[in-house]
Amino acid sequence: MILVVGLSPAWQRTLEFSQDIQLGEVNRARRVTETASGKGVNVARVARQLGGDSRLITVVGGLRGDLFARALKKESFPVRIVRVARETRPCQTLIAPGAVTELVEETRRLTPREAAAVVAAFAAELPRAKFVILTGSVPPGCSAGFYARLARASWRAGVPVLLDAQGDQLMNAVREKPFLVKVNRSELAMATGRSCESAARQLLASGVKWVAISRGPKSVLVFGKTEKWVVTPPVVAAVNPIGSGDAMMAGIATALDRGQAMVEAVRFGVACGAANALTATSGEVRRADVMRLLRRVTVRRV
Repeated sequence: MILVVGLSPAWQRTLEFSQDIQLGEVNRARRVTETASGKGVNVARVARQLGGDSRLITVVGGLRGDLFARALKKESFPVRIVRVARETRPCQTLIAPGAVTELVEETRRLTPREAAAVVAAFAAELPRAKFVILTGSVPPGCSAGFYARLARASWRAGVPVLLDAQGDQLMNAVREKPFLVKVNRSELAMATGRSCESAARQLLASGVKWVAISRGPKSVLVFGKTEKWVVTPPVVAAVNPIGSGDAMMAGIATALDRGQAMVEAVRFGVACGAANALTATSGEVRRADVMRLLRRVTVRRV
């Protein structure tokens, strides 16, 4: 089982417009879709769409939290929910011809008791996990070493960790030797103050086994201890690229769970990221798109 920890959930409204959005004017959407979303949801959902066995740990609260929980139940989505006092945040995506705009609120603060409940939920689920994915921002109220704590528990249990985090959460968790760090170029530069290759070598020297650095629609750089690969996605006519990094992580984890080598797993993940961009809703892929695009993903060792 792939255990996904995502503590930045959102109740997502996706509004699609036939014309460009005009500021200061009334803009009428032709279609509105509401879904449970957030990085953790996206990763776990895409893994399931790929035929993988995934389970999500997340937090929800308030009326939007109720909507969120009911939506996942309707999907028969394997999830362990920690109920919290504060309302689950809303998030809106505006899709117009040639432009996608995301309106995002920050995650809500957790109390010490709520943060402790997340740790307890993780400890209860960990024994059944084959891989652990720690993804997205951590709510205020959690320590800067929150992901590090979960990564340490995973390492002690012999469960590989795949990490997609920022800032202090990233750098502190790196000390617990995660199997893979997947990070975008700007987040890595902000966390380390180094160039891509220098930062990747820093992470590898600290005990990380693999580093995958995404660069938007451009190629992904994959670093191992003695290897460097460039994985290049196909060019697609993107509908909504939001969530493509999450789809990539889901693809990597699913491929690793099936016994594929890391470079092939990243190749599969890149195809998943491209497939996500072809759908209006973030964190969603069609398997036929993934397999078609996979043939167009190129891998080069440098």
